[in-house]
Amino acid sequence: EDLLIVSIAPLTRASKHEISFFSNRKFQKELMKTQAAAVIIASQNRHICKVPKLVMDNPYLGYARAATLFNPPFPHSPGIHPSAWVSSEAFLDSTVSIGPQAVIEAGAQLGRNVVVGPACVVGRNVEIDSDCQLLANVTLCTGVWLGQRVLIHPGAVIGSDGFGNANDAGKWVKIPQLGGVLIADDVEIGANTSIDKGALEDTIIGQGVRLDNQIQIA
Repeated sequence: EDLLIVSIAPLTRASKHEISFFSNRKFQKELMKTQAAAVIIASQNRHICKVPKLVMDNPYLGYARAATLFNPPFPHSPGIHPSAWVSSEAFLDSTVSIGPQAVIEAGAQLGRNVVVGPACVVGRNVEIDSDCQLLANVTLCTGVWLGQRVLIHPGAVIGSDGFGNANDAGKWVKIPQLGGVLIADDVEIGANTSIDKGALEDTIIGQGVRLDNQIQIA
């Protein structure tokens, strides 16, 4: 209990005040040489670790939780930045935080602790449930619904038109996209990812889905 740990680091770089983790046997040599204050490790590998140990079934999960402790979310204060534009016909919970140059259009509904970052656009009638976060330059088009605790990284576009065109004697006729986008709870969407609305039905992203950067879902 007297061991002071101030951060987390790889086995090869960890110092006497940093914790590390071991979840892959190919790094056994690094484990044997580590100068870490302690190592998160599975029980079956504890015998090869010479420094103090935090033993658990899933060391990689332990690493994730430790990293979260050392990197807590940046606090956001409720309120609307003076440079943001919020329609008088939008519905915002008193705990919502709206960043610089963000736009909230008519009919949008934002629940408790929603954070809208700089230059985000929340379109008409978009619904955002509690504890969602749009980091920066995120666009939510008309017909988008977000569940709880959805995290969207910079540059993502949700609810843009799908690619629908009909040919009329060599000329293209755009097909209206009548569906929306429904995103369930605890989804994370990577930077510059695009999720199109459906032609007739909604595009649905299920609970707990994780999307990397620069993905298109149509």
